[in-house]
Amino acid sequence: MTIYLKDFARFANTQDMDEAAQRHVIKHWNEMNPTDRAVLDMIRRYSVKYGAAHLKHDTMADKIGKSNVTVRRAIRKLESLGIIERIHYIRPVMNGLGANIYVILPFVDQSTLTMPATADKPCDSEADDVFPEPEAFSFESKNIKTHTLTDTYPAEPAPTPTTLFGRIKDLLSTTIGDNSLARQLFGIYRAQSLRMMKFSLHEQQGDLFERLAIQALHIAVQASKRKTVRNIPGYFDGVLRKLIDKALFEDIFKEYDVSLEGFLIG
Repeated sequence: MTIYLKDFARFANTQDMDEAAQRHVIKHWNEMNPTDRAVLDMIRRYSVKYGAAHLKHDTMADKIGKSNVTVRRAIRKLESLGIIERIHYIRPVMNGLGANIYVILPFVDQSTLTMPATADKPCDSEADDVFPEPEAFSFESKNIKTHTLTDTYPAEPAPTPTTLFGRIKDLLSTTIGDNSLARQLFGIYRAQSLRMMKFSLHEQQGDLFERLAIQALHIAVQASKRKTVRNIPGYFDGVLRKLIDKALFEDIFKEYDVSLEGFLIG
């Protein structure tokens, strides 16, 4: 079952999501190439039923006829433009990183976007293989079909704190009903992010580290609700470390993923 994706939905219905996607494309048309728009359209199609898409890079690459590297580059651009949010997903059974969850973000005139403080729910489902056939769509279409999404996002959400510390407190309060760990978790985030930001290569990655901290907290809360962990700060520390390594170094490892025979002198 993929109903867990409803927890990540940012819209009350599909019509609002489609309109937001169209407005994003219109605003950033000159900054996006055809591949960027194709990746966004695929995420939108697979989000029709639950408001979010759980997709593998290889699946997207096969569908649009591009390479894995090209798809990942397009995803990074869509993130940087504030069009989508990428959420690293921990498989509940395997306890390891699986395919990412992608969410189309609401369109706003200002550049600031906020993240809903909702708790993740565990699910043993696989990623994209269980999704229904995506619905046809064109960003130039003026007639958008409406499909109601039930029990996805509150009609009038409470204001979300703007600072990372405030968001951590708010997330803990709304999920486990206790924000006493907020200062400790924020300290863990600071230690890990500052350790990387002391290098000039990563000193401008503050926003990325904040997003990864929120994602790691979602994962830690999810695990605690399954009663598989009791030490949330320790679990958060380990997950955040993995997410940072994946975000910063995954592309590097793949670029140099060649066999040892390639380095042998004949």
